[in-house]
Amino acid sequence: MADVLTQTQIDQLLNSFSSGDVSVNDLEETGIEKKIRPYDFKIPKKFNKDQLKTLNIIYENYGRILASYLSGMLRSFCQIEVLHIEEQRYFEYSNALPENILVGVLNMPPLEGTSMLTVSQSIAFAIIDRLLGGQGNSYEVDREFTEIEMTLIERTVREMCRLLRDAWLNVYELRPEFIRLESNSRQNQLVSPNETVVIVMLSVKIREVEGNISFCIPYVILEPVLDNLNTRYWFTERKNEPQNLQQDRSRIRRRLAPIPVDLRAVLGTGHLTLEELMTLRPGDVIQLDQQVTDPTLVMSNREKWFQGTLGCYRSHRAVRIEKILREDGQDAES
Repeated sequence: MADVLTQTQIDQLLNSFSSGDVSVNDLEETGIEKKIRPYDFKIPKKFNKDQLKTLNIIYENYGRILASYLSGMLRSFCQIEVLHIEEQRYFEYSNALPENILVGVLNMPPLEGTSMLTVSQSIAFAIIDRLLGGQGNSYEVDREFTEIEMTLIERTVREMCRLLRDAWLNVYELRPEFIRLESNSRQNQLVSPNETVVIVMLSVKIREVEGNISFCIPYVILEPVLDNLNTRYWFTERKNEPQNLQQDRSRIRRRLAPIPVDLRAVLGTGHLTLEELMTLRPGDVIQLDQQVTDPTLVMSNREKWFQGTLGCYRSHRAVRIEKILREDGQDAES
């Protein structure tokens, strides 16, 4: 947007025209000057704006997922935001890392290659403090992590890696695998120093403690999925593919399958008045509305699911399923 001149600047410009200090030709030459941005041909840019924007959306989603996980695990308020996403050469990123930062190395199959996750000391010690029952307050510390601290934080870093799968689902189905955890950034050499990497920097706040979590992903890993890293693919084609809809259904079934469900075998029903209920004594008989040989209903959450036959199995009362019913109690075959 062009600068707006104040009335004083306008008066000074008019006076300069009148005195001859400034000519119209000078203004025209200044106006046609183009802004030039330097470009290094030895290090060409490999990610366009749309791809970086898509990565920003992915890791904004990841920040929300991770914040929810940390808030529940630490029983403390946690806020995570994407600070910036940019591409660099690996040695520029590696040289800027502190020596005692926490480093996790992970694979991202089916993509080939390893990437890196770093957690700043302030956040790592805050997590450890909360896991050990402390308040999670910040304090100045600059030392290496002990073996006990590394063992405690490793579980959290493993979960950070696993949660990447949920954040990437709309773009590509990854299966992140945690490899190892280190406390010295100088021991890692993921790719050659001049290799292009994309850096995702997340700002993390746990109560009053602030720090960063960053991801370093080499270009060679993301190259096979660059076509997927655009908003058009994400919001249109991806949602319209029948194969993806089937995968979503299968994924939902897999997550629901381990949930325990209570089943009740109903032997029969009967009706009593309140007076009859109050006068019941041991040995009294309640008449039900079905015979012992009649099919038994198997119900869950007041819904009829199966019909079966009462019996015993290995000295335990059991029900053998004979028919599968719908929620309304009708045969599934009808």
